[in-house]
Order: sequence, then C-alpha cells, then structure tokens
Amino acid sequence: MSRYRYGVLKAKAVRSIHGFGSQPHFHICLEDDRGTRYRASINIKSKASPSELLYCIRPCFPGDAEQLKALPRGLTPIEKELPVRGLDFVRRPLFRREEMVPLPASLPGPDNDLNEKIVALIDSAIAARADLYVFGDSWGPEPETPDYYFGFRPGRGLHNIHMNQGNARPWHDDNGAFRDGAILVRFAEGDRWIGLFLAFQSQSWETDERGHAAD
Repeated sequence: MSRYRYGVLKAKAVRSIHGFGSQPHFHICLEDDRGTRYRASINIKSKASPSELLYCIRPCFPGDAEQLKALPRGLTPIEKELPVRGLDFVRRPLFRREEMVPLPASLPGPDNDLNEKIVALIDSAIAARADLYVFGDSWGPEPETPDYYFGFRPGRGLHNIHMNQGNARPWHDDNGAFRDGAILVRFAEGDRWIGLFLAFQSQSWETDERGHAAD
C-alpha cells in the first residue's frame, strides 16, 4: 500500500509547464474556489525500460459523475471508496486497455509527444474554465516551503497520477487496488468528460486484491 494519502483534487487549471530532462514531469498549477493553489505533477517518462509511457486521452463518463460534481472544490481524501470511488484501470476501467499507446515525453515536430498531448487538453480546460478532477497521492501542505515550480506557499499537490498497481520493486509499495491516478476534465457545456490515463509499460495488468502483480 502506498505511503501517501490517496484522494481527488477538484479545481481549475491555471497554467502548466512542460516536462524536460532525464526524469521529466508535466506540471499543472490548479486553484480551488478559496484561492488555494496546488500542483499536479505527472510522470511522462519511465525510469524502467521501456521509457515511453502508455497513454490514452478519450471521452468517458464516470459511473459516479454526480457524486464527483457534488464534491467541494479542493482536495478530498478517498477512504474505503468514500465519498467517491477510487479509480481502478483493471477492475473498473474507463477505457479499453487496447486504446493505450506508448508515446515519448518529447519529440521534435507537432502533436507527437506527451507534453503536447497533455498541454492541448489542459489549455482547452483553462479556456473553458472546466473543472479538473485529479486522482493521485497527495503531499503537503508544506508551510515553510514554496512550490518549486509555481512559487505559491504553502507547497502542496498530487503525484502518482498514473496506474498505481502491478509495480515491481522498487515501486512495489505504491501498489493498491482502486487507487489508480488520472485526470478527468468536465466541460460544463453538454456535461462532457475527457479522461487522461497513463501507465508504465513495466506494470502488470494481472493484479491481486492488493494491487500486486498476480504472477
């Protein structure tokens, strides 16, 4: 089981930063209706081989959409499937596994890497003032530490915004059922939902009740 606290952040995106370097993360600055800011830190390259993540961005409609819409803006811990259900790519998927394709973090040329795919979704959410529902593991608040990328204080946010089961060591302790990470974007016009789903190619999709690889 992960050492972090799993939950969902309901907030609006403010800006984003592309991920570069040897261990790149795509960063999103979000704000709730009290003016509290958070950072969503998204892995876009794997430390394990192969390095390209599996990704899928697709329309979806979560089964507990009404409960998600009723959540207050801000961070809500999810415990024992309450107050909403945790995500699980294996047991209750919002997409077909075959829809996920590997994509590098960054490549020359237009619309051919994860940075560009994610920024297109986030820019459209910012323009529409859409609500983001970020599922992942939270950190903070860190009263003495401003956020490293966006500078707000106290630093706080979510990471592990990807499949969180079927990991081998050294990520074995992050495994868990119904605690996968993803971003669901709800556009108010037409009550339209778009999901961003990521997984590592090194993860197993055959998992036991604790989220460990069944083999």
